[in-house]
Amino acid sequence: MINKLSLKMRLTILTGCIIIAIAMCLTATSIYNIDNKFSYPQLNKNAIFSSEIIPSNISREKDNSQLGVTIQISEAKKQFKVSILIWMIGIIIVGIGATYIIVSRALKPLNNLSNTIKNINEYNLSQPIENFSTKDEIGSLATSFNKMLSRLDKSFSNQKRFAANAAHELKTPLAIIKSGIQVLKLDENPSIDDYKENIDITEQSTQRLIQVVDDLLKLTYNEIKEFDDIISVNKVFQDIIKELDETISSKNIHIHLSDFSIDVLGNKPLIYRAFFNILENAVKYNKQGGSIEVSTELCNDMAVISISDTGIGIPHDEIENIFDPFYRVDKSRSREISGSGLGLSIVKTVIEKHSGTINVKSNKDVGTTVNVLLPYYIYDLPKQF
Repeated sequence: MINKLSLKMRLTILTGCIIIAIAMCLTATSIYNIDNKFSYPQLNKNAIFSSEIIPSNISREKDNSQLGVTIQISEAKKQFKVSILIWMIGIIIVGIGATYIIVSRALKPLNNLSNTIKNINEYNLSQPIENFSTKDEIGSLATSFNKMLSRLDKSFSNQKRFAANAAHELKTPLAIIKSGIQVLKLDENPSIDDYKENIDITEQSTQRLIQVVDDLLKLTYNEIKEFDDIISVNKVFQDIIKELDETISSKNIHIHLSDFSIDVLGNKPLIYRAFFNILENAVKYNKQGGSIEVSTELCNDMAVISISDTGIGIPHDEIENIFDPFYRVDKSRSREISGSGLGLSIVKTVIEKHSGTINVKSNKDVGTTVNVLLPYYIYDLPKQF
């Protein structure tokens, strides 16, 4: 029931209960002390036995005087008890009222913060909450909320950019297919060669559509997979180099693969896909006659796989964006090189699924180094007897 009340009322009730308890304890203590610490004067019971020493009229007057004092003390005690009970009730009422006012003022910044938050929507996420620069809990809450707004604003911007880029990537091959069909319609007597040329263009555009859709599915694929394959990193790169042999030979690129063998535990198809994308980029964006070096080493409990190339490089201010879906460093040049722009996004997703990390170091027109850190597989040592 109390959970349905506002925070102001709950704090007031809680503080009021404490005030009531303290006031009742103090009142009970005062009444106990007045009853036990103040004693009535004793009547002179031995006066009857000392009548020959003290005259009877003097003894009777003394007893009457003591009885009067006793009555006065009794009346004073009653008045004190009534007075202290009245004061107790008054203190409780004043204390609860003062608590309600103080709590209301203390929670006013929180109410203002709540009203400000209510006016925030997807169109004004970039506007931070202001006028809450105090160093108390309310200021801390406002600061944390501003940080959350910044993350949400970035997330919404990424989603909008992703949707726009995805639409563009899908629209381009569709527009090419449509243009080819329109050209055929304009020609009254298209030749067989025209049909063949249009089919080839349609096939290429369809393949590009399939690649984009396939990459999007891989990027958003969250189904739990098995991660118990023992994967030889060197063997994976050897297979990738064989698959890319034609492109490597056409650009006369020299690849040096480290002999230091390391095994990692994970999903082999996903690991293969991630390293294929990295090495394919190192080949695509490399210079004619360039080189690529693949090295592996152990660092603490992680395997470090480094892929360095002598390619065109990446500007420093764009490195943090290269893992965004469809992001291209040089859009004009990237159009000349096939790809959906999702390769590195898939790589990062795969590496993170394997509890690893990836970072990139690059200098424009000098080259790029991609470092992948993955937990390596430790073989069980045979028991010694």
